[in-house]
Amino acid sequence: MLSGYLVREMRDDEVEEIILTEYEHFGYSVFADLSTSDYRKKVVVCEEDGKIAGFAVLYWDDENFHIGSLIVKVEFRNRGVGRMLIERASREAYKLGFPKVYADVSVSSDALEFYMSNGFEIEETIRHYYGISKHAFRLSLTV
Repeated sequence: MLSGYLVREMRDDEVEEIILTEYEHFGYSVFADLSTSDYRKKVVVCEEDGKIAGFAVLYWDDENFHIGSLIVKVEFRNRGVGRMLIERASREAYKLGFPKVYADVSVSSDALEFYMSNGFEIEETIRHYYGISKHAFRLSLTV
């Protein structure tokens, strides 16, 4: 872990910040959407001096473990925060007995390069995932 950063589970008083940050970035909230599903979920937060630098929404069922969203706030980018969140997601998946972590990413997203540079590989293309002609890659990372 980088000096000054702490990766931990989200506290109840941080739910609103997580949801609002997802809306700012994506126009919807993965966390809120998962609240109405049967998936089990957890949010891991990376903080510096009590301020959320980034977070990852993790969810799973009996079959697969996913990163539903991973956001690093602009002022904390390129400091290893995203890498720490992926490492924590990998540890969580491993503890639960999953061999891989999955992430679905738009084929045109800047996040694709980030995930690939952190060991993810393209497993498949999901056509029309985000709407007509808006495809995604299903990425996987072996833990």
